[in-house]
Amino acid sequence: MVAGLLGADEIDLEEQLARIEKNHRLIETLGEEELPDGSVATRYRFSHALYQNFLYGDLVNKRRLMLHKQAGERLVQHYGKRAPQIAAQLAIHFERGRDFARAVEYLSHAGDNATKVFAYAEAESHYTRALDLVARFSDEEQTETLLTLYGKRGTVNHMLSRFPQAVEDFTLMLEKARKLKSLEQQSAALNALTHTLFFSHRLEETAARASEALEVAERAGSETLRLGTMSLIALKHLCYGELVTGKPILDDLIVTARRLNVKPVLVTALTWRGCLHFFQTEYERAIELETEAEHLATELRDGFLLLTSLFFRGLSEGNLGRMSKALKILQAAIEKARGNGDRFWYPRMPNCIGWIHRELQDFEGALKHDQAGVELAREHQVLEAEANSLINLGIDYAQGGDPAKTVSAFDEVHDIFARDAWFRWRYNIRLQAATAQHWLRQGDWAKGREFALRVLETASEHEAHKYIAVGHRFLAQAANDKGDNAEAEKQYEAALKELREYPAPLVAWRTYSDLARLKKEVGDDSGAREVFARAADIVDAIANNISDGALRGTFLKSAAVLEVLNGCGRTIAGGIGEGVDGSSV
Repeated sequence: MVAGLLGADEIDLEEQLARIEKNHRLIETLGEEELPDGSVATRYRFSHALYQNFLYGDLVNKRRLMLHKQAGERLVQHYGKRAPQIAAQLAIHFERGRDFARAVEYLSHAGDNATKVFAYAEAESHYTRALDLVARFSDEEQTETLLTLYGKRGTVNHMLSRFPQAVEDFTLMLEKARKLKSLEQQSAALNALTHTLFFSHRLEETAARASEALEVAERAGSETLRLGTMSLIALKHLCYGELVTGKPILDDLIVTARRLNVKPVLVTALTWRGCLHFFQTEYERAIELETEAEHLATELRDGFLLLTSLFFRGLSEGNLGRMSKALKILQAAIEKARGNGDRFWYPRMPNCIGWIHRELQDFEGALKHDQAGVELAREHQVLEAEANSLINLGIDYAQGGDPAKTVSAFDEVHDIFARDAWFRWRYNIRLQAATAQHWLRQGDWAKGREFALRVLETASEHEAHKYIAVGHRFLAQAANDKGDNAEAEKQYEAALKELREYPAPLVAWRTYSDLARLKKEVGDDSGAREVFARAADIVDAIANNISDGALRGTFLKSAAVLEVLNGCGRTIAGGIGEGVDGSSV
């Protein structure tokens, strides 16, 4: 490269460089490298940045400009089709060489390269610099280049959860598409804009733009773009709890996207259909779809959907009692979210980990993670994550015997629901269940029953089978508190019937335990022992899926678990005390 720039013989130049290295120590030899065109070159570095900066500053401006441009051109010759691999380096040379068109070209490549490794902040910086340089183009040259760059920057801003900036980028992309009178580009821009508006919780605008996007896609005659719009319409239905309408759209999208090999639509449909399976207590099916979505999102370098799939897969594993696996998945999601610069899914993770700790009877750990979830959600202004963390926190306070704090936390959730409708139906089921539990703890069976009926009604409407079982369980507790043992047993059996069809072990073992306690109260000791044994079997399975010895010990030594084990005559040492790692408590 240097020989070419100087018009010097390579051997003569290497001998001069060897003398400079030996006598003056200004440079160091790094070794030989084969360039993509097959030429072999020796690579050098300056011994100190001061030498480089001084010599660079000593060049007159025109010489510096000329050398940068020539260096860029020679690098392109050496690298050929592989030139985009060194796009950032080439962009610097062409920008400083005032070849702005090629600088923009390679800045765009540099942004693409960063996107491929989920370095979205770096990609955004490259695209922004490219957009700054496009201003130097003529008006005729600008429009198409701006359209492409706004689309790329909007995408990485979305990945970074910078939704207002992404909305602005996609709006500008739409303006340029309209200027070019390209229906396909308008449809693509509208799809991207609708997608970001949805995650910005701007639901009325989402609906309006989705309708517009569908109309433009149909005019453009693009089945691919129409499918993209339909995936957004399905998302809107899920958000509003219109599951009967949204479910068949997602099922059809998966079939059609597979047939046409439209991977961006397929990964979206798989992710959100998996989410719906999760909502409706079909956890194994959710895991299956989210696993496929995770692989596809990784292939497409879609960090946002990658986190989405990890989130729902982790929660599904947890609901099946595979606690350590769930924690591992959620921790991996946290690391990816931090690395990718995500601020949308990341604030949701701590309260999920808090939920797992609470299910394992680690109430201190649950409180810590739930408090962190509230703080993180508020820091990043993610309302539904704040609401979910506050629900968890209210349950923690109730467990700790502080009902006033529970009521205060739930009041804050109601305030959020009044301001934000984003998946409110889903979070409201959790709130009603937590409220029912709160009143039952307070000994108010009438209010407990009132909220249990609300849970049952809403969960039945949305086929959320876990919460149908929870609703029956709380109705049973209310009946038991009232003294109606027959009704209580009927409700427990209804809950267990639901759980046999839609397994949710974390709810099942507690329900069996409640039923066994009821049988014991009415003098059916044999029946109580048998039902406690069923609860113990589930406890055993859960314990054997906890690899953390301390957490496992906390679970097995908790009052609730010991009641189950003692109720059927088992002890911790009797086979239940060993986990997947062979450790014993």
